[in-house]
Amino acid sequence: MGFFIDDVVDPGLLSLADGAAAMVGDDDYFQLDYEFMPTNVGLPGQLHAIAAELVETSRSVCLEAGNEQEILDITELDALFTMENLTTFITAFFHSLHWHMPVVHCPTFDPATASNNLLLAIFLAGAVYTIPFNGTDLSLPPSLLSVAEEYIFRKVVNLSTSTLSSDQLVKGYAIETVQAALILEMLQFSQGDPLIRRRIRIVRHPCLVSTIRSMGLFRYRRRQEPGVVCDEGKWRELAVEEVCIRVACWTFLADGFLTVCFKNHPQLTIFEMDCDFPWSTELFETENVSSFNDIVATQTTGPSLPTLRKVAESLLQMPSSTNRIPWDRSLSVEHLLMLIYAMNSLAFQARSGLLGFISIDTIKHAAMNWSKIWKSVLPHIQPTQTAMPPSTEQNLHLGYPKHAEELWWLLMTTLDVIANKDKGSGKKFQYLDSVATDDLGTLNEFIQFAVPRV
Repeated sequence: MGFFIDDVVDPGLLSLADGAAAMVGDDDYFQLDYEFMPTNVGLPGQLHAIAAELVETSRSVCLEAGNEQEILDITELDALFTMENLTTFITAFFHSLHWHMPVVHCPTFDPATASNNLLLAIFLAGAVYTIPFNGTDLSLPPSLLSVAEEYIFRKVVNLSTSTLSSDQLVKGYAIETVQAALILEMLQFSQGDPLIRRRIRIVRHPCLVSTIRSMGLFRYRRRQEPGVVCDEGKWRELAVEEVCIRVACWTFLADGFLTVCFKNHPQLTIFEMDCDFPWSTELFETENVSSFNDIVATQTTGPSLPTLRKVAESLLQMPSSTNRIPWDRSLSVEHLLMLIYAMNSLAFQARSGLLGFISIDTIKHAAMNWSKIWKSVLPHIQPTQTAMPPSTEQNLHLGYPKHAEELWWLLMTTLDVIANKDKGSGKKFQYLDSVATDDLGTLNEFIQFAVPRV
């Protein structure tokens, strides 16, 4: 059972809950075949500008708090924000955290054209994954992550009050700002500080969800589907659209993660997710347009998927006797993960009395339908050693998707315990109340006493 590691919840399930170092093993680092080698002559100046802006943000935060001793030092930051470290940290990001939060299109990412917000988020995420393991004296100033969080979320707040065209919202600065905020939000959550977790839950995450909602990303639809004949320009246009969809979907996953692990009241429901499903990992990570065309040509030409909301509604309404649905073979691991998070979120809302129109039995019915689809399509979506190199196969399973079945187990166990509680029998668990928390104690207790289904 993947939930248990020495009587502690598997940190992989929790993704960023218990520290970046716990999240990924030593073998997870530097498995890919590419390395970023930024050479643009303007990058050193951009790095210094980022450092200077962080110092100013630090100054304003510290003066407001009456603690001038904590102001960041520009000399110390300039020593950290170097081209050598930029190369190392960007590479580290795409080898590690990227597999848990794949909202940046690696093949077309260019540090020289990235906004300060996104470059900073990727730089710091890579630093957190690299510095503890590189055997040097390099370290991050203690307050740097929180200052960077403040810096980026100030931009998010400004973005939410800006008047931008629909094209401006999905390209360049706007989309990169919310990409950066999503990365920093979850990176900060990984530090394990209850006060930081509370700030993320109560202040940052609702702000981010509200901004992404105002951008229209939760109902974003592709203008065109990938075609077999695709040139460089079209491939890049498709990637821009895919990033918008991924920002929406992984924000939904982050929201579900906070609900499942910390009983945070959902900021999103599946019924708001009227956007397209994201591409499969294999297609998204394709390194060039030629390989992209090859993969598109070999993919199963099945029915197109409806939106995330409509698929979830189908699970809730599908008769138990139905063995197949027209589009089930079009679902990827990531798609099924989003759907099981949606079911967990609905279960929380139902047991908290916030969802009167959907019963616990209906959610359990949907979970069984999900399991049926999972078992039927898993052989078709699980890569084999003959299909792709082992290193790529390993990386495809580093992030969230490998825990979809465990999340189904958690959901079914939760629903069973609730049913017994309603009958006046069974143990009472604090995890099943609706009071949010900033530690994993109640979830650990629930999992340790529950009987595994898987």
